[in-house]
Amino acid sequence: MAFPKTLCRSALTVLAFVTFAACERTPQQATAPTGPQFSRTAPAEQDPLLARVLQINQQLAASGQHVAIEALDFFTVGNGRPGVRLHQTPFRWVPNDPRRLADGTNITYIFDQSGGHTASGLTAAQTEAAVDAALATWSSDDALKKVALVKRPDPGTDITIFDAFFGFGGFGDPFAADIVDAGFYPRAFFEAVGGPGGGRGILAFSVSFIFVDDNGNPTDINGDNYLDTALNEVYYNNTFGDPASDRAGNPWRINQPLPAIDVQTVALHENGHSLELGHFGPPPDAVMNPVYAGIRHAPLPTDDAGMNAVWQSWPNP
Repeated sequence: MAFPKTLCRSALTVLAFVTFAACERTPQQATAPTGPQFSRTAPAEQDPLLARVLQINQQLAASGQHVAIEALDFFTVGNGRPGVRLHQTPFRWVPNDPRRLADGTNITYIFDQSGGHTASGLTAAQTEAAVDAALATWSSDDALKKVALVKRPDPGTDITIFDAFFGFGGFGDPFAADIVDAGFYPRAFFEAVGGPGGGRGILAFSVSFIFVDDNGNPTDINGDNYLDTALNEVYYNNTFGDPASDRAGNPWRINQPLPAIDVQTVALHENGHSLELGHFGPPPDAVMNPVYAGIRHAPLPTDDAGMNAVWQSWPNP
């Protein structure tokens, strides 16, 4: 495989939002007394994934970057860890945010074509079309009627940053688009990120970054009591369908049922995270369940409720 060139999350209190929370700082506020509240929970030394995320955030700060990983969300085959997040306060995209070179009130995305082909035989054109279909599904949802999801062309340069911290790519342009579907990466990448067994169980994951100030504190520039989303990257696991792997019997396919893995279904789930939905259920059944359950090409009522909670006020305040 040619590596690509270059985490609301809505804490839906009426649903079972499965997640892990922790903070690297003592309880504080991001801005004014009315701003977001943060709290420490699981110690990093008890959680290797959390410890690695905090380490990466320290590296980002040391290099002068004003972004930090806020959440990783894993989509798995069979039961597995659903992910990690740092703060209890949800995060949201900020309309017209100059820090991410925002396209007004639009949300932009890129599909990295260099990582589009799969070991199971799908071409980049096939997987890109499936991702486009997933984004088009979210775009046509009534909950997102006030926001346009705009595709940008692949610039042919490095447009991802998370992979660089694991040796699977360079540190690219984090603001080429709001969302980057980075393509299909080798098993070793998922083992490195998810820990032992991650390469066998994780289909894909979403990484959400937030903006931080000079002191590393999350920002809330528009005073909406949500952390400010900076960018999102989505990675897909190429070991599924690899003839030489123990997942050869679960190949990436287009609109084929289990035991195959449908690209559009996974892309719909992962880009639900990109649009700030978290995991919930089952029950009820939903696109945003953390475990793959076969083809789902349309949001279920619970998914729509979540999207409404996130996007009903866009682009206000």
